Amino acid sequence: MVLLRLPEVSFAQSDGSDVWLSTDQGRLRAASPGLDKLESELSSSGFLRVHRQYVVNLSRIREVERRLKGELCLVMDDDDNTMVPVSRRNTPAVRQLLEI
Repeated sequence: MVLLRLPEVSFAQSDGSDVWLSTDQGRLRAASPGLDKLESELSSSGFLRVHRQYVVNLSRIREVERRLKGELCLVMDDDDNTMVPVSRRNTPAVRQLLEI
């Protein structure tokens, strides 16, 4: 088990029943059994559910790209500049929190 500080986590991604964390130490499997549980544990710490498969650390967003039809995509500050999609349902919350 690897202990992480929250600022080290860029985002969490669900893959079936597994949750993977993109961290400064690389990609690690989360101890939490599901993304819903992880979301509830981290929501008060600057993390936001932006898609059914993603919870992101708002402080680790490098930029926001606007796609066709107003869709948003978040570029994270990890080594790969991972692009995380924002669902239409979560777009208003993302816009409000990022003040865009």
